[in-house]
Amino acid sequence: MRASIIISVLALVLTTQCFANEKRILQKDITRELAGMWLTRGKMTFLGHQCNLTRVSRFSFWNSYYDCTFTCPQWTDIEGKSDKRCELTATMAAMEQFLSKGIAKGLFKYREAADWLNDIRNATATS
Repeated sequence: MRASIIISVLALVLTTQCFANEKRILQKDITRELAGMWLTRGKMTFLGHQCNLTRVSRFSFWNSYYDCTFTCPQWTDIEGKSDKRCELTATMAAMEQFLSKGIAKGLFKYREAADWLNDIRNATATS
């Protein structure tokens, strides 16, 4: 009896960890897709909404930094912000923060984001 309880609890913990890891991977994949859109097209559309990325470079103690802000102003007032030394790292961190905030506030669900990513990848594959 006790062994079955321990196995059940262990299975529950491991499935929860796997699901959390799956969400992190999905978030990274979406961030890469958005960054790719921005790099190749100069504009981004996420879940049917136009999104913007603003980057400001600055110097501090003889080092360059990039302040990035990712927004979808016609959709929500949520902002993803980042301050990093590498421009691409700052860009992706701002996008990831936007995604995390959007999911936390219920703006969209992981399933919707996964479907969007699959649609984008399928459209790219058939082009």
